[in-house]
Amino acid sequence: MSRQTTIRDVAKLAGVSVATASRALNNPDYPVNAKLRQKVKEAAEQLEYVPNVMARSLRGDGCRDIGLVIPNVSNPFYLQAMLGINDVLAKNSYDMILCNTMRDAGQERKFLSRLYERQTRGVILSSVDDNAQLVQRYSKLGMKFIMLDQMIEGVDSPGINFDSRAGARMAVNYLIEQGHRKIAFATTEMTRWTRVEMYEGYREALLMAGLPLEKELVFECAMSHAEAPGDFEMQTGCRIAEDFLKRNCPATAVLCINDMLAIGMIRTFLQSGKRVPEDVSVMGFDDIPFAGAFIPPLTTVHYPAVETGRLAALMLLDVLETQGMAISMNLAPRLVIRSTVAPRDPDPLRSL
Repeated sequence: MSRQTTIRDVAKLAGVSVATASRALNNPDYPVNAKLRQKVKEAAEQLEYVPNVMARSLRGDGCRDIGLVIPNVSNPFYLQAMLGINDVLAKNSYDMILCNTMRDAGQERKFLSRLYERQTRGVILSSVDDNAQLVQRYSKLGMKFIMLDQMIEGVDSPGINFDSRAGARMAVNYLIEQGHRKIAFATTEMTRWTRVEMYEGYREALLMAGLPLEKELVFECAMSHAEAPGDFEMQTGCRIAEDFLKRNCPATAVLCINDMLAIGMIRTFLQSGKRVPEDVSVMGFDDIPFAGAFIPPLTTVHYPAVETGRLAALMLLDVLETQGMAISMNLAPRLVIRSTVAPRDPDPLRSL
């Protein structure tokens, strides 16, 4: 195996000192003769020279890595947010390190430790860990955090969030306007802040409409990623739909915590002969790109995932480059009406 080309090799081929070669390649503002700079670049290309990022960091040039720690890369919302983040980082010459925790708090802690060890300056974090100690510790050591679609009690790092509570209220109010009076709530295990916020919005909308909060209409599935590593949310939706049918649930509509879970429920309903939306209406949450292409097209609450990612990255870069403190942002929801919700007569006896 041949050894890696070094800056010394480039300097030797170009006939310059190591210092001049380094400045010509790594510092565009340094006053190096244009012909000499071009000669060094040609030598580097000929030797296929790749700069040693770790060595540059140790010299004090600064690490250009940004960590992105998310719970589930198979969730289209996070994929869309990642596109926005990567777009901003690439334009500003930063590199993204993707850490997929698979909703495992222990794995999240390991990732944060590794990011700190490699001198990563900033992290965009969507945490599944409700313990604030580790983030607090690394914050005190100088690592900067932007919280993505999540909050941890005791962590004062800025973040960008979606008003999930308002979005859930909006969704339930729409279902009530369509005549539904028994509305189910379908969720993964409510261990994350956003899930709890959505449940609170669901509960508040029912109470404000004078409808009872019926515990038997709340479907919380604690399925692990190990049971469905590739399509966790969809399989969770399938399992909840099976439970819904088995219990002969009287709900005429269901609010799901995300679109993939809603799609899983619809698929199981249709396979079992239950029509959507004629027999049961289904509401999603997120408005992923596939939601409008699904058959039937999914009625949902729009969460601008790509823009959320862009804003999170811009916030972090501003913190890193100005050493200031960003202000947290809370994005407003928007209802997207498609074909999975149908009107329902709230008083069936009236039509007899």
